[in-house]
Amino acid sequence: MSSYQANLSEGQFETLLAVADALLPPVAGETEFEINNINGLGLPARLEHILDDLPDERIGTDLALALKLLGTRAGGLLLYRKPVAFTALDATGRRQALLAMATSKLSQARQVYSGLKRLVSLAAFAADSTEPEPLAWPAMGYPGPNGPPPDVPKSIEPVTIAADTTLNCDVVIVGSGAGGGVAASVLAEAGLDVIVLEKGGYQNESDFTHYESEAYRRMYLDGLQTTTADGGVSIVAGSTLGGGTVINYTTSFATPDEVRAEWDEISGLPGVFTGPDFATSSAAVHGRLRVNQDHNQPSHRDGMMEKGLRDLGWHVAAMPRNVDGCDDDLCGYCTMGCRHAAKQSTMRTYLQHAFELGTRIIVGAHVERVTTVADAATGVEGRVGAHRLTVRAKAVVLAAGSLNTPAIMLRSGIKAPAVGRNLRLHPAFPVWGDFDEALEPWSGIMQALYSDQFANLDGKGYGVKFETAPIHPVFLGVLNPWNSGPQFKRLITRYRHKNLVGVLLRDTSAGRVTIDRKGRPVWKYRLNKYDVAHLREGVIRASEVLAAAGANEVGTPTSRQVVWNPKGSETSDDFILRVDSAGYGAGQFSLASWHQMGTAAMGADPKKSVVNGDNEVHQTPNLFVLDASTFPASSGVNPMISIQTIAHRGATGLAARLTYS
Repeated sequence: MSSYQANLSEGQFETLLAVADALLPPVAGETEFEINNINGLGLPARLEHILDDLPDERIGTDLALALKLLGTRAGGLLLYRKPVAFTALDATGRRQALLAMATSKLSQARQVYSGLKRLVSLAAFAADSTEPEPLAWPAMGYPGPNGPPPDVPKSIEPVTIAADTTLNCDVVIVGSGAGGGVAASVLAEAGLDVIVLEKGGYQNESDFTHYESEAYRRMYLDGLQTTTADGGVSIVAGSTLGGGTVINYTTSFATPDEVRAEWDEISGLPGVFTGPDFATSSAAVHGRLRVNQDHNQPSHRDGMMEKGLRDLGWHVAAMPRNVDGCDDDLCGYCTMGCRHAAKQSTMRTYLQHAFELGTRIIVGAHVERVTTVADAATGVEGRVGAHRLTVRAKAVVLAAGSLNTPAIMLRSGIKAPAVGRNLRLHPAFPVWGDFDEALEPWSGIMQALYSDQFANLDGKGYGVKFETAPIHPVFLGVLNPWNSGPQFKRLITRYRHKNLVGVLLRDTSAGRVTIDRKGRPVWKYRLNKYDVAHLREGVIRASEVLAAAGANEVGTPTSRQVVWNPKGSETSDDFILRVDSAGYGAGQFSLASWHQMGTAAMGADPKKSVVNGDNEVHQTPNLFVLDASTFPASSGVNPMISIQTIAHRGATGLAARLTYS
């Protein structure tokens, strides 16, 4: 008996297989992927493998509940308006049921549909090094990993925790990503005794197999299977030593001057973001990460976007990137780790430096709470595997990211009314183009070009940014609409001919992080009408870019398929009206968040913010926050450099304070 049954009954697993069979039925075609059913595709075993290794028990609990509903007449009536269990429907009925859920007015029905589609896509299109190659890959033209990973010794030696342990230090840092990694280096260089706690594991070049399944399981938060509470936004975040800097796109924008001025105003801290110390820290980060525009040979993806932008007379520019020796012939897989040591992640730079200076690094460390005495922080408590871990420190730095830093504070009873509020997700979405030319969208430099043509739609700095990125099979399956088995399989087999314009929305929408009864984070977020108007404009303009580049067909990430033939008689205005009818609500329009911000904002007012101008939590001495949760508002650009600048500035001040005292 497989251990997946700890989460699902046999009946629930049979329902899951029925859903998979409805999503990917055998169809007339030329490839094994098209003509095979789910058994021929090996999906039952792949689904069992995924379920055996769920990263968060809530995912299994939610899945079991959804499948339980689908297995009953009452659930059928609720989810797709037919009092018939899903397994009792014929093939036509199952397709109609899925479409009814995808387009339902009930957001919970849409959430069930999108969650099941995400799970089936992961099983159908991803693999790890122990599994046979998915039959979808040859049909897609996808080559899989570019050979085995190199044999590279690990240059950091994490501390092993083999029993309940108590440690002492000057500063304990929770999180090792853009914020925590920089802080560790700055503090260690000042001669302080530093301990870094990372929830994820330690992966280096020798572990970067470039199999999607392994990469997501080992280096992404919740194995890339988590969303906001309503399922409306997929969450993409790093969970490994070095955090998101290990698996990001190397995009290295400095905080724009106008954003810095806005943050000063919002925070009520004049000069904090526009002052010379912020500029000094930004320059230090740029130098340490070797940010440059010398490794920007445009891929086919970037070239197509550039052609469309230039033909329309719109802005396009080279992307600043934190790379050294990046080879475009070997690129495209960097979201699964850079094998060539070209990406200047915090793991390779700041954390390596901190380790060489004596910083102790512990991986697999789940921090439960900050300890306090008389409201002042004294350390943290948590666990490493089955063992309790207590770290006592003069100062505590939270750098667990905007999703988890506030959860730690809430579990700790920190008295700050603004904790968890003003969550910004900088939501992104693809607009797809289908071209005659084979573009191999998985390959080439990560992001060589960008456009700010519509970055200021309201005259206040809010709008959309255009970027493109390599797309591997799972994202193609998750972010494309399903209308029928034949339609979806044809779409997948056109993979080599697909290109996207990624639209990043600078959001004003304010979500919230809370915790459930077990202390686990819950992320609540919904786009407001102001942002939806900008999202809509982004769809129109990105579609026009793809049309100008020569796309034969343009599609949107709506749950109901909406496509436009730019060479036909329909105008882009007519097209967007059909997109409008599909809707922009949760589960109607696929959004993803690569950049989470806010939730512990810097500010002068303790009622509206969480930390002061020195990054210290109001009314909780010795507790500091050095990550993107301190942003007073969305950055509007990929936030890595902004995070690292804030961390460098804050850690520099903390180091001076501790060494002076």
